[in-house]
Order: sequence, then structure tokens, then C-alpha cells
Amino acid sequence: MKKIVLIATLLGSLWACDSNVDPLPTSASVTFNFTHLINGEEFDLENSMMELPTGEVFTPNKFKYYISNITFTNTSNQETYTLEDGYYLIDQAGQKSFSFVIPTAAYDQLSFYVGVDQERNLSIDQVGDLDPSNDMVWNWNTGYKFLVLEGEWQYGESVREGLIIHIGNNDPASTINFREITFDLNQAAIDLERNSEVNLDFEAELSALFDAPNEIVIHELENTSIMGGEWAIKVAENYQEGMFTLK
Repeated sequence: MKKIVLIATLLGSLWACDSNVDPLPTSASVTFNFTHLINGEEFDLENSMMELPTGEVFTPNKFKYYISNITFTNTSNQETYTLEDGYYLIDQAGQKSFSFVIPTAAYDQLSFYVGVDQERNLSIDQVGDLDPSNDMVWNWNTGYKFLVLEGEWQYGESVREGLIIHIGNNDPASTINFREITFDLNQAAIDLERNSEVNLDFEAELSALFDAPNEIVIHELENTSIMGGEWAIKVAENYQEGMFTLK
């Protein structure tokens, strides 16, 4: 009889312990924060200068881009969650963070694209931040600019000149500049299974647009308005390969 009472007491204690364990959340509020850097330091538009390895000094006065098609993946079981209608404009002169809610899971990989996918690029539905008033639509073609960088540059004793970089898909049938960036969530110690609120802090290094992996020598360009062709592809490769870091 004493054994029965002891066993019952132990079971009751175990049940009480289990009942005190907080259940895992079913959803998480996720916030993306973007910090823009020049050579590792935060900068102000029109007031910060960037000295490039190729000798030019560049002063940015406009820098913005679209983030879209955000996807979380558990690579062990291939479970994925893609944020529907998630099109966000990141602007050094304006919004640099945004939030959304996702179902929790043991995600270990995050990906997003710089730009706008082909379906939305050709659509008249203005979901998310796809608003013409954001000054990110072409005025001579269908679709959106994926990334905009404008400013002034000088090389040696030369006169200061303007630089315009507008990257998009000029050919509606092409997706060559719509680039995916992937991050390892485990490496960044991000737990989207047990936390109901998660901040993801990204750094975007502006100088990488000019040299990682493709070197863009401004003073050797025939045209310092890059809006398509070979140089636009090189810039797109640079923002895919070298610009973003998850801290």
C-alpha cells in the first residue's frame, strides 16, 4: 500500500512539473532591421563620402531597394513558409525595418530576393510597398526598379559628376537581376521555434556594390547611368554575393 501511495505521489509530482512547462508558441512576430554601411560605418546621405579601391570618391544621395519573396526553410524536412504579398521598400532616407507574423517551426535557413518577381513586376496590383509614389517604377517601361543608387563621384582632380544606378529587369521576359540571398539561421543563433518575438538585424555594405565580386571602375565607364546591360548584371551579382550580412 505504501508503494502504491509513493508511486501515485511521484506521478502527481511529474504531472505538476509538466503542467508548469510553457508550451511552444504557434506563431512568431519577426522584425527585419536593415543598417546601411560605408566601409563598416553608418552613413548619412549627401554628407558621407566613400573612397573606392579604384580611386574614386563617391557621395551617395539616394539608396533604396525592394526586399521580397521572404522564405523560411527547415532544410531537414524541407518545410517552408513564404510570406505572401511581402514586398518591402528599404530606403536609407526612410523605412529601414518592417514586421510580419509567421508560424513557428525549426527553420534553419532564410532567403529573400532583392527586387520584384516577374508576376508582380508586370502586374497592376499594388500590394505591399509596390506603390508608384515610391519613385521605384520605370517611366519608360513596365515594371519596378529593384535597386536605386544615386550620387556624385570624383576621380583625382576631375570635376564632380553624377552616378545613377537603377537595376531592374528591362526585358519583361528576363529575371536575371532578380537575385536571391540566403542566410544560415543556425549560424546567426536565430531560434524561430521557441520564441514568439524575433529580431533579424541585417547590415548592407554599400561599397560591396562596387567590388564584391565584380569591380566597378566608375571613371572607366562609358556611361555613368547604369540601367541595363552587362554592368547592371554585374551590380546585381554584387548585391547578391557581397552586400548583405545577418548579424
